[in-house]
Amino acid sequence: MRILPVAAALALALASPGTRAAAPEPASPGGWRGARFGMTTDEVLATFPKEATRISPEVKLADGNTIGAAIDGFAFEGLTFDVRFIFEGGKLALVSLRTPQKKYVDADGYTRIREALVKKWGQPLEDTRDDNFIDLRQTRWNRGAERVDLKYIPGVVAIVHYPRPAAP
Repeated sequence: MRILPVAAALALALASPGTRAAAPEPASPGGWRGARFGMTTDEVLATFPKEATRISPEVKLADGNTIGAAIDGFAFEGLTFDVRFIFEGGKLALVSLRTPQKKYVDADGYTRIREALVKKWGQPLEDTRDDNFIDLRQTRWNRGAERVDLKYIPGVVAIVHYPRPAAP
């Protein structure tokens, strides 16, 4: 399975529509909630029968991957996220949670989500920040078979789950 570069994962996290609420659940190693990397679109839809909808036709991304399923309006820590399930070769390769495009989220939203994830998963692997031009923040966790990036770009909070890259 090809791992998406951080820029591609961020672009995926920033591209999506939104609005249905669900109870927050912690991510688990190897996927998000009940979804596991390598699942088909049908398996993802069966995992979230009252939440997920099929994207038809699938949205083809520039890297050849597709968005095949979605959950709009997933509520977590006072923010609403649109969830997109990204498939490579028909298998789940990435799960992107992004705040809706038309709803601005300030840096306090990022901080609130970061604090909640630290409580669930412990201290992150790394925190980066670049505010030379705009306020960019990223926090990363390695969680068993997966890696999770929490990102903030002014107005947007995104959480991206993807398989952990193999050690060099």
